[in-house]
Amino acid sequence: MQPIKKCFFGALCLLVSMSPIAAADDRPVIEENQGKALLIYNIAKFTDWPAATARSDTPFIFALWNDDALADAFKIIEGLETQGRKIRINRQNKDSLAVDCQVIIIPKHQLQRFNKAKDELDKLPILTVTTAPKVFEAGAMVLVEVVDDHLSFSVNLPAVKASGLEISGNLLRHAEEVKF
Repeated sequence: MQPIKKCFFGALCLLVSMSPIAAADDRPVIEENQGKALLIYNIAKFTDWPAATARSDTPFIFALWNDDALADAFKIIEGLETQGRKIRINRQNKDSLAVDCQVIIIPKHQLQRFNKAKDELDKLPILTVTTAPKVFEAGAMVLVEVVDDHLSFSVNLPAVKASGLEISGNLLRHAEEVKF
């Protein structure tokens, strides 16, 4: 196994082992949405934001658009650190656009809202992540989904670069698909 794979999956396993949920035989058990939250957390760890936006005195914010089940699963990473900042989870149940965050997670039922906000989001250093292929096709930067009983992710590289973000090449090697 290559060193980055060991690091990436080692970090994921460490986070899973920290989960308060465990099976009867003490093996860590996580739900699908918790696995997605952990994968999105690791993708954020391997993403670089423009230096002007990296203030260590502010929290690193994941905003979730109208998806309470996924927002609940993100509690598994709340309080951890990435980019030298503590993670905070914000639920966005309003129609206003949250631009004071680093990552926005967009569920499938928010495709229309994403399409309306896309032009504004394209100009901001915000990682847009979805669990819905149609939202990814509409221009979200990262798709996290279950494929053949395992979590995978795809990356829309032109959208990432247009926003001033950069995802590690080592991480991109693990993607199911990278759009160029």
